[in-house]
Amino acid sequence: MDQLVPGQRLMKFSACAPLFAIVLMLSATAQMPPKKPGSPVKAAPSATDNGKPKFKAIWEPVNYPQDAELTSVYFTNADVGWVTGLKRTDAGEGGFIIHTTDGGEHWNLQMGDPLSGTRSITNMFFQNPTHGWAGQFGGQLLRTTDGENWESAGKFETLNPYAFISPAVGFATHTSELRRTDDAGKSWKVIFTCQASVEVQGLRRDQRCDFISLHFPTPQVGFAASSKLADGTSAVFKTSNGGESWALISFLSSDALHRTIGFANADTGFIKTSAGLMGTFDGGKTWKGIPVSMPGNNPIHFAQQVGWFVENNTFAYTGNGGKRWNSVDLRLPARVNDFSLPRPDRGYVVGEHGMVYRYRVVPIEYTGKGMIPAPAM
Repeated sequence: MDQLVPGQRLMKFSACAPLFAIVLMLSATAQMPPKKPGSPVKAAPSATDNGKPKFKAIWEPVNYPQDAELTSVYFTNADVGWVTGLKRTDAGEGGFIIHTTDGGEHWNLQMGDPLSGTRSITNMFFQNPTHGWAGQFGGQLLRTTDGENWESAGKFETLNPYAFISPAVGFATHTSELRRTDDAGKSWKVIFTCQASVEVQGLRRDQRCDFISLHFPTPQVGFAASSKLADGTSAVFKTSNGGESWALISFLSSDALHRTIGFANADTGFIKTSAGLMGTFDGGKTWKGIPVSMPGNNPIHFAQQVGWFVENNTFAYTGNGGKRWNSVDLRLPARVNDFSLPRPDRGYVVGEHGMVYRYRVVPIEYTGKGMIPAPAM
């Protein structure tokens, strides 16, 4: 869900350095004093040693020790994150929220319990490290203002796309309505209705539509995509003033799918449609098809130029801001339900049976229990 400041994709890597190594090289070069005449030239840090890589990318297990289904995940930095889950038993749905401050090495229960009657929880979003929200089945929006304690914020349609651009101001979709809250989710008001004029059999038709996807790449710029219109397209709406006003800016060649939207910045973004992945590089004015296999309807998340889409056993990724995408099978022990990408070299996926796998870049000689090779970004 997306989301949205949010909160919320790996390349061939035989000869190129990982992103963080490149940053270190540039930083070190920028800080070197001017070379004196005749002084030796110092070598910059390298990701290779005599042509051999010094680093590699891996997936490693940091699982939650319960046979529970983990439904959503959100990390605000490389090590601090939250996961929602459920475990259906005779006692009830067993909804819960767990938290880690060390990259999943240890998990602490913050709300509910897998063996309780607590309604299931999902659709998590954090606006900053202390202010977060999650949807609870039964029509409740949960929130935390300190990153530790959770309370009911108000009534909410659990699975609807939503986003917050500040601790108080957020937006959510409900069928044809785009709603806004100024009190952290306690109350919502309708600010815009999905409607577009299309041509069907040579005649103009003003048609109401439903909002399907919502994303804010910045606090000022946001995008929303509609369901299929009468001519088979879907509409894209945009705000450039923090949600104060919205306008129709373009049409997609087919209907958008639920949640599957993500922007690297205010200009570059992607929406999954029934015809495949569509991308824009001009702030949503024009869209073109992107050749990549990306089944499913999870969100697309970016961390700088690295973008991911992960669902079930499919892992699609880019390392250059979406100019090129790759897709591989993700051979993990369970299906992936959700993922979080807090940093270009760190990510997390969650799924059934308490599965949590962490993506990171490590020294080439590193080994660990359950480690799986991963594409390097």
